[in-house]
Amino acid sequence: MSTPRLILKQPTGWFAAGREFAQAITLLSDGAFKLYVYACLHAGRHTGCLRATVEELARAVETTPSVIAMHVDELEERAVCCVRRDQSPQLVLQIHDRFWPYQRQQTPERSLEPETEFVERVRALFLAPACVQASFSAADEKLALGMHRRGVSMEQITRAILLGCARKYVAMLNAGSRTPITSLQYFADIVEEVSESAIPESYWEPLRAKVTRMEQQWLHAHPPSL
Repeated sequence: MSTPRLILKQPTGWFAAGREFAQAITLLSDGAFKLYVYACLHAGRHTGCLRATVEELARAVETTPSVIAMHVDELEERAVCCVRRDQSPQLVLQIHDRFWPYQRQQTPERSLEPETEFVERVRALFLAPACVQASFSAADEKLALGMHRRGVSMEQITRAILLGCARKYVAMLNAGSRTPITSLQYFADIVEEVSESAIPESYWEPLRAKVTRMEQQWLHAHPPSL
């Protein structure tokens, strides 16, 4: 009797977790391993790189920035990731070859091309909020690349994602909906709105704090399924 063929429920967005994960789980604490898994799922497949702030990583794995900082140090100390700390708020986590299952198109020492770097940063920003449940598809990558070529700034994209998430959380909390954001296209019109509007600088920090509160409220009411 032949063994039935396995069929994936979700055919896209998968990560090749195998021997590399088996090695990492024996080296890392539970929290650091969780951060490693998150980095693997959201890093660029061709580079093994993830750009994110400590605060974004903390929100993504539901812990505090101070704990994330300790886990990042552990990933570096255990030689699981190379961590680059530039003058910008973002960290660059590049997973070492031993723990990365894909062939790289670029070596760890080589800096990313501007377009690739831009797309990787958009990927990290897009996937960080809890109201986004998606893989970063080829269509998302194409959209991000188009934004780069049109001269859209990272600040405009950051603010568009913040504003879009604020509106989404309001709708989700008021209606009790579980419908997440699944495509970068959701934010495309908001990018144009942010670019063309004269929203004062004083608007954004209070909005960021409000979004954080709404995200925590949503996660408390709808904890992620195990």
